[in-house]
Amino acid sequence: MYTRTAPDPIHTVAEEIRDHRRYLTSGRSFLSKNRIEDQVIGKFQGIAGATITADLQIVFSERKKKGTWEQENVVKFAAIVCCAGHGCSTPEHKVPATAEFLLDADADDTAPAALPVVAAAQKWAQEHAENCRALPYDGS
Repeated sequence: MYTRTAPDPIHTVAEEIRDHRRYLTSGRSFLSKNRIEDQVIGKFQGIAGATITADLQIVFSERKKKGTWEQENVVKFAAIVCCAGHGCSTPEHKVPATAEFLLDADADDTAPAALPVVAAAQKWAQEHAENCRALPYDGS
């Protein structure tokens, strides 16, 4: 019997970094180097039934190399937690972004830098789920 489990955030982040590298080297000049990729890192249910979702944001961008005019590609991690409850008093929480990491660095070495952001988002979402009395929105 196979039990489905949520994907490991480290593996997901490393794959997104590799995908973005392939995207940049595809040879299409019209592709943007700046992009945000959202990955769900948790779904929680509040005590009254509202759904709380935590998303990891993998932010790809460019910055100038120090002391030169050249650009280098970087990645950083942030998170956003949203409560979809009807009448929730705090429907959104943002976890600040990490420092920037070079996109050219080993993806498997960079990916663990997202873990503190993941942990902070999941902690807030869990605490919110334990206290939020918002009901699921039923369209009325």
